[in-house]
Amino acid sequence: MNTVLVVTHDDALRTNLLGALNDYSAFIAQSDTEALKILRLIDIDVVLRDCGGPPRGLEAFAARVKEIQPSTLTIAIGAGTDEGEAVDFRLPSGFGAPDLEDVLRHVEEKLRLLRELAALRASVATPAEAPTARAEESWDGAAFARVLKEFTRAFAAGFHLPRVLEMFLDAIGELVRPTRTALLLAEAGGRDYRVAAHRGLAPQIVESVRLQAAQGLAHWLATQGRPARVHELTDPAIVRELKLLQSVLAVPLLAHGELVAILVVGQPVVGSTYGRRETETLFDLATHLATAIRDIALHNQVKREKEFSERILEHMSSGVITIGRDQRVGTMNRRAAEILGLPAQTVVGEDLRVLPSPLGDMLYDTLRSSRTVTRADLQLALRGLWLEVSTYPVRGDDPQPLGAVLVFEDLTAQKELAAQRRQGEQTQLLTRVVARIADEIKNPLVSINTFIELIGERYDDPDFRKHFSSVVRRDVRRLVEVFEKLAALVTEGELNFTTVDVHTVVDDVVAAIEVADDSLGKPIQLEVTRDPAALTVKVDVAQLRKALSYLVWYLTHNSPPEQARVSVSVGRHTEKGVGDNAQIFIGSRTASVAPDKLQRLFDPVQMVQESLIDVGPAVSQRLVEALGGDLRVRQARNELAFVVSLPVAAA
Repeated sequence: MNTVLVVTHDDALRTNLLGALNDYSAFIAQSDTEALKILRLIDIDVVLRDCGGPPRGLEAFAARVKEIQPSTLTIAIGAGTDEGEAVDFRLPSGFGAPDLEDVLRHVEEKLRLLRELAALRASVATPAEAPTARAEESWDGAAFARVLKEFTRAFAAGFHLPRVLEMFLDAIGELVRPTRTALLLAEAGGRDYRVAAHRGLAPQIVESVRLQAAQGLAHWLATQGRPARVHELTDPAIVRELKLLQSVLAVPLLAHGELVAILVVGQPVVGSTYGRRETETLFDLATHLATAIRDIALHNQVKREKEFSERILEHMSSGVITIGRDQRVGTMNRRAAEILGLPAQTVVGEDLRVLPSPLGDMLYDTLRSSRTVTRADLQLALRGLWLEVSTYPVRGDDPQPLGAVLVFEDLTAQKELAAQRRQGEQTQLLTRVVARIADEIKNPLVSINTFIELIGERYDDPDFRKHFSSVVRRDVRRLVEVFEKLAALVTEGELNFTTVDVHTVVDDVVAAIEVADDSLGKPIQLEVTRDPAALTVKVDVAQLRKALSYLVWYLTHNSPPEQARVSVSVGRHTEKGVGDNAQIFIGSRTASVAPDKLQRLFDPVQMVQESLIDVGPAVSQRLVEALGGDLRVRQARNELAFVVSLPVAAA
């Protein structure tokens, strides 16, 4: 089954039916009168007639269909029980896709049986003689010159496919004088062939006929690769397709073994068929046209892809510049011109040195060495622009790159915003640090000032002098520690390395803390365990003492007021790939720090906002790392500890 006629004025039903008839040449009629007109013109296999609304007259319509084309089958959609005796099949008004497929399958089976019966009857009848071809006459010189001129115009029409096809059909008309001609081109996807240009075909045929590429006439031409003349064909389905196009000759347009198009030619004005010379000439000309059609299709495809790529580049938020092997700029999109402030028309086609430095140098390096640059930040001398730049080579089959591409984004606004943000953060940090320093030194200065005011009156009081000495010593030590911590955060200072036993440094720290355990107003219980063997390290003793002291004071500060218990352990630790380390473990089961605060423990910018005592671990980490060691924090379920690792010095 090839052709289907849909007769309905219901747009929704028509759309539903056409969606299920993609594999057929579907013709459309709004009324019975229009349908009968199409039946007189075109050989229709099956008619689907809507009986859902007025006018009715199904019986009369089916009878007229049989009169015009006895082999055509009729399917009534939504017919009543009291009508439709003359129709071949029925479909209910609310049919679904499975119902339609089932009816069409029965229709195809019945058509196949009818055609097999007709073929059997024809086989026992007297075979008809083949149509007589026109006498082989030599080509008229003047007429042939006109034909060649038409073909020359067709092939000189450039890449405008409709114009080429129209000129080619004009040339065919001059050459063989057919009643009708048509060229069918493959649709997108190559599943069907539709009429692209014609002479003399009815509009209904042009709009509705489709030839499936996988069967019938199109498949025969693709596999045989030669013209098909109607009187030489034995397959009734192929003959029907050729007659559907009102033609007696089909010529394949082959290019590189692919069926590019189909030329169908109707009967000649004089005679009933075409001779050998005419058929061969049409085949030769069609082959040349097939090459032209294929080249035009490739040209249009490349043009569309180029336009698509240009539109993508035009709307990209990044700047894009390309160069070729000739080191000339090939592409510069709109965004690149906006960022650099250079008109694209003055840059494209010029040497890459027209680009601001170092963009041209980066493109040249990528072109010559095939090196790729990924997201590199650089500042141009041109208006101080900050750009994030990436380059990569464009490779082909040759080892040498075909060109290079530069992709960049303008970071100037982000850099300025980041600088303003950093300046604001630094101002806020400075304000907080100053406020924290003022808060930390206010109490010691108040106590010192009070005692200085009273010393003149009570200097002879020994208890007063003793109390004055202890308080002032503690507060002065506090002030010194505050400024030492701040100095350690911003300056590295000069380090004086000496080789010393780490036990000696720990003993000095413990002794100093025990003497000054009243500095925080809470008692400190220190427990020291150690490896009896000496552990020599090369450090700045003063700086290491400060680092260990700050850690002890931090654990003490974060312990309850009743008592702070701190344990110090010293031993040798061997780590694979690193060597021997002297490890100082400072932990406390009384100290407690919130997990979120513990995560920013070594960030002085964050911890300075808490208190200057909380800056201690950050200062200690900086001092230990300056001495070549490592400081880590470790929190178990019941203990918070710091682990200081220092490389053991060679004996």
